[in-house]
Amino acid sequence: MFVPIDLLKPILSDLKSRGRAPGAPRPWLGLRTEAAHGRLFVLGVSEEGPADIAGMKRGDIVLAVGSDAVATQAEFYRKLWALGPAGTDVPLRILQDGESREIRIKSIDRSGFFRSKPAY
Repeated sequence: MFVPIDLLKPILSDLKSRGRAPGAPRPWLGLRTEAAHGRLFVLGVSEEGPADIAGMKRGDIVLAVGSDAVATQAEFYRKLWALGPAGTDVPLRILQDGESREIRIKSIDRSGFFRSKPAY
């Protein structure tokens, strides 16, 4: 993983002491995506994560966050994070099984999701 030094310096002490950057945790949906051909494809969904609970699945295509179209991961995360902290409801327009759908996903703090799962 590569982190530009200018971004790391201001938060390094918090990372060492708290294990995370300062401020409210960002919303997390439990999606793995990849941009290709001007679309954002869902490669995987974390089992029992917010997107899974909302009915998303591998092969879906994320078309928009709210009314804002997205075609890249950068666009997707900028729009997602602009909605607010973890716990925010996230409106998505997706293409699933050839049909456009509007869904709402209750985002969570990903650190709580992974801490509650044993690693063994």
